[in-house]
Amino acid sequence: MNVLIKTLVWLCGIAIAAGIGLAALVILDSRPLLETDMHITAAERAWVQRWIAVNRPSANRSEGLNSLSLNEREANLLLNALVDKIGQGRGHVHLGQGGARILVSLRLPFDQVQSYLNLDLSVVEGDPLPRIASARIAGLPIPGVLAQTLVEQALGAVERAQILDQVQIQRDRILVSYAWRPYMLEHLGSGLVAAADLPHVLRYQARLETLTADKPRRKPIELADLLAALLAAADADQATDPVTSNRAVILALAAYVNGRVMHDPAEADTGNAKRPRVVLLRGRRDLGQHFMTSAALAVQGNDTLSSLIGWYKEVSDSDGGSGFSFADMTANRAGIRFAQLATQSPASARRLQQVAARGLTADDFMPPIDGLPEGMSRDSFTSRFGDPKTQAYQRMLTAIDQRIDARPLFNL
Repeated sequence: MNVLIKTLVWLCGIAIAAGIGLAALVILDSRPLLETDMHITAAERAWVQRWIAVNRPSANRSEGLNSLSLNEREANLLLNALVDKIGQGRGHVHLGQGGARILVSLRLPFDQVQSYLNLDLSVVEGDPLPRIASARIAGLPIPGVLAQTLVEQALGAVERAQILDQVQIQRDRILVSYAWRPYMLEHLGSGLVAAADLPHVLRYQARLETLTADKPRRKPIELADLLAALLAAADADQATDPVTSNRAVILALAAYVNGRVMHDPAEADTGNAKRPRVVLLRGRRDLGQHFMTSAALAVQGNDTLSSLIGWYKEVSDSDGGSGFSFADMTANRAGIRFAQLATQSPASARRLQQVAARGLTADDFMPPIDGLPEGMSRDSFTSRFGDPKTQAYQRMLTAIDQRIDARPLFNL
C-alpha cells in the first residue's frame, strides 16, 4: 500500500503542476477555498502513522485482491497527509452515494502576496476507476473533459497495470479493491507507456541488460555511453520509424536510470529481471535522472508540463528537501531539448541516431554546471531571486538556456 501512496503523491504532483500551468492563465484567489484547519488530534495523527505502517508492503503480504475501507474522516486524514507531502495547503473530501467532491487549497511556492490555487473537483464512480464530472481551478470552471484529459493517461496507466480492481463511493465510506503485486511500480511504469510503444521499449530495455551485463557491478555507467549505444542500435533498425525508435530509447532509459524495470503486462512476473545499474551524468546520478525523466515526459507529448513538474520538484526540495538546484533545472531543460531533437521529425531523429553511432560524451548534450547555485533553502532562494517572475530568476534561466544552446548536439 505504500507503493499506492507513492503513486498517489506522484499523480497529485502532476495534477498540481498542471494546475500551476493553468493558473498562469487565470486570476488566483486571494483566499483559500478551505479556511479552517481540520483540528487533527494527537490520536488521529498516531492513527495515520499506524495506518501507513500497517498497510505498507511486506514480504508476508499475499498476492491477489486486497480490500481497503475508509470512512470520510479517515479519507480526509490521509488526503491531508498527502497534501502535506506536496506543499503548504489543505484538502477535504465530501463523500456521497456514487460520487465525491474533492477540495484542495494550495499556497503557491515563493508567492509573496499569499494568493492561492484552489481546486474543486467532482468525481463519480466509473468502471473500474472514478471519472471527473466537473472541475474548477481558482474559482473558474473548466470543462470536465479537459480535466479528465489531464489525468486520463495516469489513471489509464493504473488501470492497465491492473493495480486497482474497483472503487466504490458510498455516503460515508470509500471502498477500494486492489491487487497486490511484488512489482507494482514496474507494472505502473509499463502502463504509462502507450501499448504501441511498449514492445519497442521492452526491446531496448533488453538491449540495456545486454550492454551492462559484462561491466563491473560496482562501477557506475555513463549516461552518454548508454545513449550512444541505444541510438546506434536504433539507427541500425531501418525497419522502424526513427521517431518511434528514439521515443522508445528515451522511455527505456528513463525507467532504467530511475531504477525501474518495465514488464509486459501479458506475461507473468518471473522475478529474474536484473536490478538497474547506477548511471551518472557529469559524475552525478541525480542529473541523469532529471535529464531522462524530463525527456520522457516531453516525448509523451507535453514539454510544458515537463518543465512545470521539474520546477515544482525543485521548489518542493527547497522546503526541507535537498534544496533548490539550478543544476537540476539545467538537466531538466537539457532533457527537454534532447527529446525535441530526437522526435521532432524523422529527419532529425535519424540524424541524431547517426551522430550518436559515432559516439557521445556528456559535453555533447549536457552543459557544465559550474557556478550554478544549488542547495538553496526557501529563504535563501527568496532573498537572491525573489520569485520565478523576477528578472533575476529569468536571467538565470536565460544563462542556462545559452549554455544548452552551445552544446554541439543541439547545433546539428
